[in-house]
Amino acid sequence: MTVLARILGHKLFALAILIGVGVWLLVIPALTDQLGANPLEKLLHQTGEIAIWTLGSVLALTPLRTLFPRSRVIGALNRHRRYLGVTACLYGLLHFTCHFLYEGGWDGLLKSFSKPFIWLGFSGLTILVILALTSNNWSARKLGRNWKRLHRLAYLAAALLLLHQSIAGKGHWHIARWIVFPLVTLQLARFVKNWLSRRRLADATAS
Repeated sequence: MTVLARILGHKLFALAILIGVGVWLLVIPALTDQLGANPLEKLLHQTGEIAIWTLGSVLALTPLRTLFPRSRVIGALNRHRRYLGVTACLYGLLHFTCHFLYEGGWDGLLKSFSKPFIWLGFSGLTILVILALTSNNWSARKLGRNWKRLHRLAYLAAALLLLHQSIAGKGHWHIARWIVFPLVTLQLARFVKNWLSRRRLADATAS
């Protein structure tokens, strides 16, 4: 388990996985002509799904660390939270670029903002960009306690992007639900564990 934790906690492992996902799902299909009749539309959907799954992974790590504080594997994976967050933003920006090209340029892009799901996606992506730009030690030092408060907006970004995905086009709730339900379950379990811990501490203090 120690060896596995060391491997999972290594930066090269994180970079290999994060880059490898893009290569496997985007680059290789593009080079081998496996994107179907409408390659740009396929890339649009693929980049969006990678972004939301990556963001979901980030948000799952905190409750998992609370629920399993002694797990070396989860502790190792938590070292990559910033990498995951920035990667989610990069894939989100790539998704937006595909949308820009899909709409045929600036005129089509501006017209697309008449649709509510576009505003949801754009708002979520804007939050991710802000969080990515402040995902560094310098920003953490300058912002102090406000840094953590700012990065809690990742939950808002996830909510906006999941709603965006659920109602985009014909809707993709069948995909979004596989992210929503596990995240909600983990957060509830985290809340219950923290509440029980406080209760036990209060009882011990009272006695």
